[in-house]
Amino acid sequence: MPVSNRLPAILRERRFLLFAGGQGVSAIGDGVYLVALAWTSLQLTRSPVYLGLLLTTSALPRAILMLAGGVVVDRLGARRVILGSDLSRAVLIGGVAAVVLLGHLSILLLFLIAAIFGVFDAVFYPATMTLVPALVSPEQLSAANGVWQLAVEGTMIVGPPLGGLVIGLSGPGPAFLVDAVSFLVAFGALLVVRVTTVPGSSSAPKASGWASLTAGVRTSVANPLLRALMPLTAVLNLAAGGPLNVGIPLLARGHGWGPVGYGLIEGGLGAGILVGGAAMAAGLRLPRPGLSVLGMAAALGVVTVLLGAAPVLFLAMVLALVMGALVSATNVAVVSLVQQQTPAEVLGRVMSVLMFSSMSLTPISYAVSGGVARGIGVSGLFAVGGLMVVATAGAGLRARAVREFGRAEPSMV
Repeated sequence: MPVSNRLPAILRERRFLLFAGGQGVSAIGDGVYLVALAWTSLQLTRSPVYLGLLLTTSALPRAILMLAGGVVVDRLGARRVILGSDLSRAVLIGGVAAVVLLGHLSILLLFLIAAIFGVFDAVFYPATMTLVPALVSPEQLSAANGVWQLAVEGTMIVGPPLGGLVIGLSGPGPAFLVDAVSFLVAFGALLVVRVTTVPGSSSAPKASGWASLTAGVRTSVANPLLRALMPLTAVLNLAAGGPLNVGIPLLARGHGWGPVGYGLIEGGLGAGILVGGAAMAAGLRLPRPGLSVLGMAAALGVVTVLLGAAPVLFLAMVLALVMGALVSATNVAVVSLVQQQTPAEVLGRVMSVLMFSSMSLTPISYAVSGGVARGIGVSGLFAVGGLMVVATAGAGLRARAVREFGRAEPSMV
């Protein structure tokens, strides 16, 4: 028997693996960029408020434009949107690296880059989740999403520590340059992938932009599960987004762990995502998936509180690993179900609605987290966010659609 026949089916899907591999390299660059952006902001301003506002500047256009991004994806095609986004961001961040290396770095430049990247994210995120089903068969979709977690989200185990190391050795300029090169790698990988049928590209919506957008919203609201999940995911991201993205660099600075320590904590988070994605790619099935999702959300809240109180770097890395595994398994289950239940012609818009619900309150979380940390301390920020996550998970028990999520069709998660 040929060796290839003994491989799991998903590992024989060369087009998907090439796409996921290219985006995985880009995700490593994004991890480097994340550390460079946050740490440079703290070095320039020494203010948690500025850091929160900087992350808000990136998240706000992403949240506002996410629904329109789904319309763009369904009209132009996911592959074309991803190629344009990767190439544009490679040029943009390459220019930033040049400016920084020439000694002209400023906080205003960081705010400008964060805002532009937020606009690109609004079309890029729904595009990637729309292209994956076009590259694999329906029965391989859950495994494909697990591999996607491994390739893209799991690379956080490499990107942030690499970013901390590069910044520590040579400053932020080379770190931004690494991100630019990673975008070019992703662009080249997808450029050689041929997709015969991409959701949204062969039968683009003929209605007006507004009618196309509302069609995606109507499809989402008509689904009882999505209708229940939207407010839950919105509040969960409000509670957890600030502590994770604003709190972790503040935690590292407060304990004197430096940019390397910051990168290692983010790397722990990536390692957890790697573990969760590997489990789902290997065929892990969650018992009573709806209740499992709520249980994992509650556990995530508890671990968030503990992370804020971690006295040593190693413990913080371990707690971040646990958080990553919980987030990864939950994301794969939910995204796979949505992809399977949604008609291909509106998939980009429905994915954008789901992402909008999960990201809509994130800018608020970023904006207030810096002030909360300054007022009650970094550990207090983590405690408030974690307890809100636990309370939100408890509120989710009241939604029948979430409680019974996957109960009748356990093979779909």
